[in-house]
Amino acid sequence: MFKVSYVVATTNLDGETLRAEFDPHSGRLRILAGQAVRGEWFPPHSWFAIASAAGGSSWGTRPTEADLQKVISDFAVHQKMAAPGPEWSPGKG
Repeated sequence: MFKVSYVVATTNLDGETLRAEFDPHSGRLRILAGQAVRGEWFPPHSWFAIASAAGGSSWGTRPTEADLQKVISDFAVHQKMAAPGPEWSPGKG
């Protein structure tokens, strides 16, 4: 059977637990709050999001937990700046 091993990072921001999951097989990146999907990107957008947030990293196609922590922080900052308004997209500020 095919076992999926996600790269996962979790952090608590402003009382909300956010989790980033990266699937190395499909390249899908998701940001979740509990069971609710707050954002989901597929290649190449998932790669752009990671590269934008973790620019100094040498993650290649397999980000680390530290890289995903940066993605969560970037996501949260952009959500606060945009709320209420358009969805976050990588690299916009």
